[in-house]
Amino acid sequence: MKKRLIFLSSILFFILSFKAQQKVNQGPQPTKDKTVYKGVTDLTCGLEINFGSYGAGIDGKAFDKVMNVIESNKLTSTSKNIGREGETRICLLLNELKGSKRKNIINQLKKIAKEGALVSLSIQ
Repeated sequence: MKKRLIFLSSILFFILSFKAQQKVNQGPQPTKDKTVYKGVTDLTCGLEINFGSYGAGIDGKAFDKVMNVIESNKLTSTSKNIGREGETRICLLLNELKGSKRKNIINQLKKIAKEGALVSLSIQ
């Protein structure tokens, strides 16, 4: 009985770790909208905002607008530098938002991304 339990536990662990690895390896996938991706790089994030650069730094105006949305709505966020020219990835949990408020915030951030240079959103 004990061997059977260990065997079944091992199979379950293998299946769960394989599925988790598949999710992590997929990463963000493009959608019809050029600035919006399906999936995030950090699975703890509900939404990621990425600021890229061609060699002259990130779009500071777009960054300020995003930070204004985050601060004015008191959203939980973290940021991570991903490059040497200010490239940044902002992680929003979004678990404090529900329904239409959540949709409105996401739409505001999508609009900022579309208007910005090298700004994109990844949504889980």
